[in-house]
Amino acid sequence: MIRTALAAAVVGLVGLAYWQHWSVLSASPYPIGVDGYFYPIQVRSILEHGSLAYPASPITFYWMAPFALLSDPIIGAKIGAALGCALIAVPAYGVGKKLGAGSGSGLLAAVVAALSAGAGFLSIEFVKQGLGLTVAMIALWAVLGALERTTRRRAFGAFVAIVGAFATHKMAGAIVLLIVAPAVVMRARALLRGRRLIYATLGGLAIVVTLIILGIAAPHRFVSATDLALVGHLLTPHATWSGDALVAPGAIITLQHEALIAGVLALLAAGVLWTKPLAREVRACGLMIVVLGLVIATPWLRVDDPQGLGFRLRAAAFVPMALCAAICAGALARALGHKMSVIEREGMIVGVAAIIAVVQLFGDRTEGQVRTHPALAAAVANAKDHIPAGATVIVPERHILYMVDWYTRAPVRLRPESVPFTQRVRMLGLVYMGGDEGVLSATLDAARRDPGVAPPISLHANHRNGLVLVTEPTWNWVLAHLPAGAHDYFAKWPTI
Repeated sequence: MIRTALAAAVVGLVGLAYWQHWSVLSASPYPIGVDGYFYPIQVRSILEHGSLAYPASPITFYWMAPFALLSDPIIGAKIGAALGCALIAVPAYGVGKKLGAGSGSGLLAAVVAALSAGAGFLSIEFVKQGLGLTVAMIALWAVLGALERTTRRRAFGAFVAIVGAFATHKMAGAIVLLIVAPAVVMRARALLRGRRLIYATLGGLAIVVTLIILGIAAPHRFVSATDLALVGHLLTPHATWSGDALVAPGAIITLQHEALIAGVLALLAAGVLWTKPLAREVRACGLMIVVLGLVIATPWLRVDDPQGLGFRLRAAAFVPMALCAAICAGALARALGHKMSVIEREGMIVGVAAIIAVVQLFGDRTEGQVRTHPALAAAVANAKDHIPAGATVIVPERHILYMVDWYTRAPVRLRPESVPFTQRVRMLGLVYMGGDEGVLSATLDAARRDPGVAPPISLHANHRNGLVLVTEPTWNWVLAHLPAGAHDYFAKWPTI
């Protein structure tokens, strides 16, 4: 009876989290997020060609594809994002139950993870990361199960789950691997002796070498040297004590300061794990979760770059926050053991989880979302009839770049260097130009008045320079007529 009630609670929680994510995603008929159009492009390519249009960790897109078959690639991608991020409640319950040694702790972890601001943000912006963390939590659950009772079947299942995490999102795979690595080494040393230990060590080294080779051969799908280089820029001497996820010019994203909460809970969980009677391998996983929470919460984490690793880690703060909350809840239940029955203790934690669920369920989950304006979508679609055959569109804004691919199916690039001169055509948005008063906008107007060059093509219905298509000879004319400072800036083709 109790197990059935808990299972129903977790399933219901998945439904509530899905509803919360879907209510945001479905509010617009267009994809949401800077890379919003990237997902339906990939799904469309799978349905049409059986492969991805761009190299990437593939599982997210194949997960979305069946939903697209029932609707279309945009709706299918949204359904897959909402459900995939909501499903984190299931493994969060399992992991929280093991770390907190109780069903109430598991349910608390599920509530905190599934209904967090971070999970909501990932469902609309970094969708691959959101689904990757769901798979990473499944992998952690599988590893804890294998540590509890080691069999070949469980060990193989845990290995497959870890591989699945990497195949969904590189950072999510790295997180779960760092959490479980010390525990796995400890268990291997306890179970294996002699030649078996040597073979296991060689096998582990072979896996590491294989990952290195894969990172070199397919850097977009596996952890590469470029990804590892981001670690070197992870910290900054300028502290940010608020726990904000992003503090960039014109953009501050707090995500309810979940990083700060995760740090506080990690400190409390560290004290609990120091005295808690757990198997040493499980304790090792718990301590690594504490380390993750403290790293994410450190005030010196660099969070001023929307593309930086610090922002991605802060967006994932709900994972250590949920698991550390489960550890602390389990300790509180044991502390009250002499005053309350097991049912009363578990009921108390479930009650706290229910209160958190009610508060979080009706919280704002639109923070940080990037929505597509209908006029911009229409302008990009209008470009289809103006792009020369065989031309590649060079677009400095990633959001618009994927829109061009979706609506026109023309080849697109962020950078011009790899595209032959005769095949280049540039697309510029008003934000990139610096607005109506920008010098680039005025020079484009001047190019329209010069009969010696092909005039820039205005695509936007509401503004002559809202979105402009420019041939490469005309772009060179524009650069030549810009003031020196502006010329140097735009000649570098800075990307957004």
